[in-house]
Amino acid sequence: MKNKADKLQIAMNLIHDIFNLGINIFENDEDVEKFCEDNRAIDGQAWLSKDALKLILEKGHYDNLNYFEDLLHIRIVLFYYNEIPIIVGPYLSEEMTIGQSIQLCNQIDKKKMDANELLIYYGKYPVIPEAVMDKIIRGITRNLGITNLTEHFTKYKGHTVEDSNDVDLERISNANIEAHYITEREYMDSIKRGNIQETLHYKKLLSENAAGMWTRNVGLQEKKFGLAVNRAMSRIAAYEAGVPAPIIHKITTKESMAISAAQSEKQMEEACEIMLKEFCEIIRIIKNEKYSALTQSIIYSINQHYMHDVSIREIAEELNITESYMISQFKKETGMTPAIYLRQVRLKQAAHLLISTNDEIQKISGSVGIPDANYFVKLFKAEFEMTPGAYRKRYKI
Repeated sequence: MKNKADKLQIAMNLIHDIFNLGINIFENDEDVEKFCEDNRAIDGQAWLSKDALKLILEKGHYDNLNYFEDLLHIRIVLFYYNEIPIIVGPYLSEEMTIGQSIQLCNQIDKKKMDANELLIYYGKYPVIPEAVMDKIIRGITRNLGITNLTEHFTKYKGHTVEDSNDVDLERISNANIEAHYITEREYMDSIKRGNIQETLHYKKLLSENAAGMWTRNVGLQEKKFGLAVNRAMSRIAAYEAGVPAPIIHKITTKESMAISAAQSEKQMEEACEIMLKEFCEIIRIIKNEKYSALTQSIIYSINQHYMHDVSIREIAEELNITESYMISQFKKETGMTPAIYLRQVRLKQAAHLLISTNDEIQKISGSVGIPDANYFVKLFKAEFEMTPGAYRKRYKI
């Protein structure tokens, strides 16, 4: 049985790998100083000065789950384990748009930081929605045996502190910013529905809105920043729709590399569109209620029989249709052949078994309908870009 210190270290590694989210343990003044140096952008971030953070850690309540947000909307979560302070973060609770960054720089002082510098700064940190962060924190504290914590939210504005019980924490936005927020939500919802036409429509609206918020003409680098924001929103939407994290990572990494290498706006937009189409195709498979009765039957049959050494021909015979007709109709609606879908189902289930059981790889490969373990390893590596053993080592708690 792993002790709690081991569990904390495992949780730290897993959460960092999946969410790029830091978990910081503060045992001395050097830890405090390094954290502040690594994360402070401007003097106005009061809680990121060494003396202020040291005071916060010393005076914090052991029975509180302490949420902090600064004037740049950077957040951390503080709790205590055996009286040792632990900070989860920094992170953002939502994506910051170009327009918001410009507005924020105008509020604090353009001389301290411009919008481009602020976007680069934001790029250091993951975007974790409040509901997801709550699950992460609860999972960590529960595994450490820390219970009955009281949530406490504090917002720092410049060098002053405002308690969430006494102030309204909602941002004041003009009509254009509010409209942009609504469009962002519609964009993410269209991805979660797997509707590529709606997704591309709202993406176009977001691009037009963002262009209207710029006060000058922008080059490729600024547009790459905008697509990075788009990528993050798309990633969150896909995750909320049930797409496995390794697949999300694979799709977004490919898009990110293509955009980095792009020499024109057209190339960047094409890379983004490919990413969105892949997300929507996968989500439609997960939420297959829009498929025809035949395609839903094929999906159902595959999900029922994937653990056996079954062939596509046998599934076609079970449905009383020809193999060629089944392949044609399935590909027409899903964009992939039944054989590819069968392989994805098997590998997804194998990935689940790798992190949820201690079964040997030979046993897992057989249990998902791939009796040849060597062939299974080859397929798994092609899908997840790592061996089954490496996948288990990275993601198993």
